[in-house]
Amino acid sequence: MNTGELDPRAQAAWRHYLLAYNRITRAMESEMAERAGLTLSQYDVLLRLSESTGGRMRMSDLAEAVVYSTGGLTRLLGRMHDSGLVRRAPSDEDRRVIYAELTGHGRARLLAASEVHLEGVTRHFAQHLRPEEAAPVAAFLGRLNGADHIGGHAWATETP
Repeated sequence: MNTGELDPRAQAAWRHYLLAYNRITRAMESEMAERAGLTLSQYDVLLRLSESTGGRMRMSDLAEAVVYSTGGLTRLLGRMHDSGLVRRAPSDEDRRVIYAELTGHGRARLLAASEVHLEGVTRHFAQHLRPEEAAPVAAFLGRLNGADHIGGHAWATETP
């Protein structure tokens, strides 16, 4: 792949993706704050914990799942802990391991916020996606999301 020149169509796609992501995120962040009293990051943490076994995850696994640095997640969880949404619990097997656990209050807030989130996803994204576009867009974003080459910049040496 020639990394010195970007195909104009790929450049336009990138620009549209970036602008759309920023616009959608700002709108959904505002709606979530106004209607559910949560940030999108808090919602994401609550959702990940609710989907995990026992409503708990190791801090390191949670940081990776929500694409946060461990330090950033620690600060976020500190605020969420102060609000009663999560608690921190040491591992019984390894005292160096800390778990984030979903509280009953956190689960209730997640359920209330889920309607706001789903409405936002529908309004700002899904309603603009034609039925015939859904599968190819999902396939592309799935490849992009699963691409382990992004962090290591393997794209600079791969050929199409």
